Amino acid sequence: MKRSLLFTPLLLFVISWNSYSTASPIPAVQIKKLTVVSQVVEKNYVPVDSTTLIDDVNVVDRSTSSTEVSITKYDFNYNDLGQLTSVESYLVEDGAPTSSFTATMELDENNLLRKVIYGENKMSLDLVYDNKILQYTEFKDLYYDESRVSKIVYNRLDLPSSIEISSKPQYSDPEVTDFIYNPNNNLKLVNLDNNKTIYTYDQKNYPFAYLPYAYNVSNYLSANELMYTNYSQQNNIVKIEGDDLLTTIEYTYNAQDLPLTAKVKTIVKSMPNEQPSIYEYEFTYRIIELML
Repeated sequence: MKRSLLFTPLLLFVISWNSYSTASPIPAVQIKKLTVVSQVVEKNYVPVDSTTLIDDVNVVDRSTSSTEVSITKYDFNYNDLGQLTSVESYLVEDGAPTSSFTATMELDENNLLRKVIYGENKMSLDLVYDNKILQYTEFKDLYYDESRVSKIVYNRLDLPSSIEISSKPQYSDPEVTDFIYNPNNNLKLVNLDNNKTIYTYDQKNYPFAYLPYAYNVSNYLSANELMYTNYSQQNNIVKIEGDDLLTTIEYTYNAQDLPLTAKVKTIVKSMPNEQPSIYEYEFTYRIIELML
């Protein structure tokens, strides 16, 4: 009788477990695929001027249509959470990398960027938040014992409307840059001391839109003034017009409407017949699988 009583609850447990296993299978691990930039190649076409040797000095006598190409590569590294952890940039000379420089990103548990370390920790950028809203950044240069503080004011859409930059030690009055956005919340206008720069965009996807902060490898691709703020550029710049300079950018895209190449041409508006400044960018992507 005792043996039967002991067996009964065991049998009920097995039946109950089998019933649960059949009705409620263990959920499968969900995978999110995130497309990220793995490398950017920048090519700068530098004009070669014709020179004449005068008294042991090369004197430029005329411009030519010839150019030399300076190549810089940017390699992007990520952790298992899909967070950008570092960017290594380096020149390419005779096919080999040289003059490398690394920027390392430090994020907290809330995915907030707290610090960027440049090179061998001689330069850094600290980011200070209040209730997860970036209040100011401080760029520190230990080489010259200087720092630069950028205080951010936000508009009603919680986008930076102005940034005041002051230096320590203070050599001059603080500079204030104002920002205006278009209906898609892409930056439309930058105004510094009445020097205005106007941006025009395509309808394709910006390569670094997946990051939780503004990022670029070139001021031609996104405004440096908003770097590391909460500004989230969605589309690609096709024209930049200032008082003196006019820049146009042509892209090719992949099937996901992400840029594969960008060709940047800048002219001085008062000298339209002079040889333009030309940069080219090549983008490589990879997919990171994130477990949800």
